[in-house]
Amino acid sequence: MTRSIRLLSVSLLFVVAACARGQGVTGSFDRTLSVGEPLELEVQTGSGAIEVRAGAAGKVEVHGEIRVGSWRGLFGGGGRASAEDIVQNIKASPPIEQSGNRLLIGRLDEAFWHQNVSISYTIVVPAATQLRARSGSGSQSVRGIAGPVVVETGSGSTELNDIGGAAEARTGSGSIHARGIGGAFTGSTGSGQIDVVQTARGDVAASTGSGSVEIRGVEGAARVRTGSGSVTIDGKPTGPWDLDTGSGSVHARMPPDAAFTIDARAGSGGVKTSQPITVTGNVERGTLFGQVRGGGPTVRIRTGSGGISLD
Repeated sequence: MTRSIRLLSVSLLFVVAACARGQGVTGSFDRTLSVGEPLELEVQTGSGAIEVRAGAAGKVEVHGEIRVGSWRGLFGGGGRASAEDIVQNIKASPPIEQSGNRLLIGRLDEAFWHQNVSISYTIVVPAATQLRARSGSGSQSVRGIAGPVVVETGSGSTELNDIGGAAEARTGSGSIHARGIGGAFTGSTGSGQIDVVQTARGDVAASTGSGSVEIRGVEGAARVRTGSGSVTIDGKPTGPWDLDTGSGSVHARMPPDAAFTIDARAGSGGVKTSQPITVTGNVERGTLFGQVRGGGPTVRIRTGSGGISLD
């Protein structure tokens, strides 16, 4: 008897769960706005992707994809009608606020967030745009704007391409790809790969809990951290470099005229270099300390497990 009651209870739980999950309601909207420049754009969404790319001067085109999860009770009623109402309300009055050359997209009343609302945005803007974008969960992609650019997501990958100024990218989990960055760069992810290509001078800071880091075109200071993964960096240290990995190899490449001080230590693995180094102090296995071309900014390299190469 007890066993039969338990089986019935479990069956009812599955029925409740199945009935409770209704199909989501979807919709979309499009808006075109005239704007001043440089444009200051802020985009936010609780859940959804954000894509921003450069287009014609003086106007912004916004496309929004809406999804509202519906909820049905065990004995019918409620859920889908209200979800459809929410979609229609957003379509009729999208969350777009404009004040001069400032544009805020995606701010919804708190009540909406309790209705499982997700909006993904595709936004075409003038090249002369500054951007701050936030998503609770979803990928982000930005291309061809002057910047500066700051993007954040709780979970999802980030793609930045051809940014004219400084850029920041943060994600709780996901890869970061930033190419054609015309200024300083800061990036962090809890888990995922980071690769950066700079096209102008600027300091770099990159950290990941787990994943490789590759940075090219650096002319400035650099700070790189990874808990597990390799580090590759190519550029000229006009400021201090601090490269650290708990487990993984480190490969640093500098131009033939670079002058710096090297301080490298591998916990397990050797240190190799083709640079002309004047060594000071004692030479020990797995360590290298000295000056290259008379010395300069310190290049500090540490790896707990893995080799170090300096070219």
